[in-house]
Amino acid sequence: MLGGCGGGGDNTLTKAEFVAKGDQICTDAHNQFAALQKNPPSTAAEAAALTQKLIDISTSELDQIRGLAAPADVQPALHRYLKAREQGIALLKKGLAAAQGQNARAYAAAQAAITKGQVKRLKLAQSVGFSEGSRPAGSSASSGQ
Repeated sequence: MLGGCGGGGDNTLTKAEFVAKGDQICTDAHNQFAALQKNPPSTAAEAAALTQKLIDISTSELDQIRGLAAPADVQPALHRYLKAREQGIALLKKGLAAAQGQNARAYAAAQAAITKGQVKRLKLAQSVGFSEGSRPAGSSASSGQ
């Protein structure tokens, strides 16, 4: 049966399918993050523009993962991971507001808070089964995170 064609069939993915699709979404987002962060911003306007792009990528990634038909056995861990991702996006938005207000101290504090939560988000991603989710910039799954 083709998904989305009516019929009311169950289009839930297997755990392996879900993890593979989720990892691909995460890899794509990670690559976009890494490309944008190669040239750090040198002005508040550049920091605001960069942060807005990071918010857009993160929100798209979150929406794509939510759009996958996750199997029941990963739902609890997935919920915890997505909640942590939402918190990370909220911190990005704080950083954006700080950059737009030219408040370097608040921008740095938001960046530090995002970094502080990185290990937690990585562990939550791994609890879902993802090997690519919430990896720090510049790392790869094969390098041991």
